[in-house]
Amino acid sequence: MTRDPFEELFGPQDDTPSPVPARERLAHEQAERVRTAQLPRTPRDGDGVGQRDAQAARGDRKSRTIPWIVVSAVAVLAIVASIITVSLARANQSEAETPQPTATTQPTPTATQEPTPSEQPTTETPDPNAPPKVEVGPTAEMRIGPWNATSQFSQKLGPTSFTIPDNQNLILSSNLLNSFPDSCAAMRQEWGVKKLESGKFELLRPAKRCAAAPELYDEVWGLLDAWVGTIKAD
Repeated sequence: MTRDPFEELFGPQDDTPSPVPARERLAHEQAERVRTAQLPRTPRDGDGVGQRDAQAARGDRKSRTIPWIVVSAVAVLAIVASIITVSLARANQSEAETPQPTATTQPTPTATQEPTPSEQPTTETPDPNAPPKVEVGPTAEMRIGPWNATSQFSQKLGPTSFTIPDNQNLILSSNLLNSFPDSCAAMRQEWGVKKLESGKFELLRPAKRCAAAPELYDEVWGLLDAWVGTIKAD
């Protein structure tokens, strides 16, 4: 049997390992565990459980992160909107508080116009030919047969009669006319009415007023003028 050259030189080798002390072995195992724990764990291709755990952890973190991102974005938009709103409100308030210049107009002096001669105040002079206004009072119908006319006669004149001597002039006689004083006695027969060619009627009266009884003159004048206005031909 061929012997190993090492055995011939060094003698036979003892295959039984020498025992290691327990304390040294324990220290070696602890050092090995510490070294192994510090090494990064690389998932192997067949390590499906580790990959699923890592993906689940990442998905969980992502699902928890998204709501916070949304909330933060909404808060930022709300802050920006509030800042814009406040700025616009302040700008509008500033514009409203800014006093606008008001245009002032100086009063235009008005020229004093002198009244023209036609605008000068005039004192009306009573028309001597205008009959005075009197209260006629109750009236009665008086028919004028020769003229085929009727009229309304004031009862203030009292019982009245007339004559038409020339078919043109009517002369009256009444109690009121007969009350003129003797200084104006001629006037008692000078009141009446004249029929014109046009068919109209015109009052006849004395040319002068009665100086002794001017009020009576005006009253008779007014009453007879109202009577002439009521004469109508049939």
